[in-house]
Amino acid sequence: MTVLLPLEKSRELAEWLRILAQPQRLMILSALLDSTHAVSEIETMTGIGQPTLSQHLGALRRAGLIESQRESRAIHYCWTDTPDARRARALLMSLQPGALPPELPSPTPETTPGPAASARFARILHP
Repeated sequence: MTVLLPLEKSRELAEWLRILAQPQRLMILSALLDSTHAVSEIETMTGIGQPTLSQHLGALRRAGLIESQRESRAIHYCWTDTPDARRARALLMSLQPGALPPELPSPTPETTPGPAASARFARILHP
């Protein structure tokens, strides 16, 4: 049995994926996988210039994926502990080199295509 996402849930998911669909934002988020970093450290690690970096950090903060903490004159960023942030972090961690993909559930008879849905191929040899 297929579970169809309702339209509103599909829109929410598309918006969440749109936030992640920026290469620079993915770089920022992956830089924060190991620990909290100051803006200057993130700039050095990613090579993203200050104005662009500030825009992306703001978008990620508004989306609730990261949060900022001020320490003296420096602002440090880290992941939040929200369901969306945990999902995004798990996604990024699964895409790191050497990471194993998550286990997918085994197909059940209800989800396994029947003979009508199967494709069959034949190899024809020419003399």
